Amino acid sequence: MGPTRKWFNRIAGTLLLIGGVSGTYFYFSGGYYSRPELPEGSFSLSFKNGFQGIMVDIPEERLERRYLGVPFEVPFWAEDAWSYCKRPTKQESAKLIAEVDMGPGSRLEAICTIQADDATIVRGAVFSVPRL
Repeated sequence: MGPTRKWFNRIAGTLLLIGGVSGTYFYFSGGYYSRPELPEGSFSLSFKNGFQGIMVDIPEERLERRYLGVPFEVPFWAEDAWSYCKRPTKQESAKLIAEVDMGPGSRLEAICTIQADDATIVRGAVFSVPRL
């Protein structure tokens, strides 16, 4: 094996190691290891602020729009939990848009909740903006 082949193998091995380490980092930092099984036709979002949601019955538009997670104040034990997100009702939508202004082009996509025993905790909201 010549010196060129040896350096090629070292560089390829280093790149594979870096890819594996970064993939593992993003898997655990995004909370994907604790994500429940996804219902048919749903997708998940994990935000840097710790907010994690499973979008149910909402079309995925990641190529056209950017998703923004707005977490609400919840008990400390619910901060790391995955929430299920659904389209808001007209009343929920009107109330939230009046409270939170995300600017022109924004759209309220979902309200996310956590089911805890017999209580429903509103975990946050997901907005989307055009991808520019």
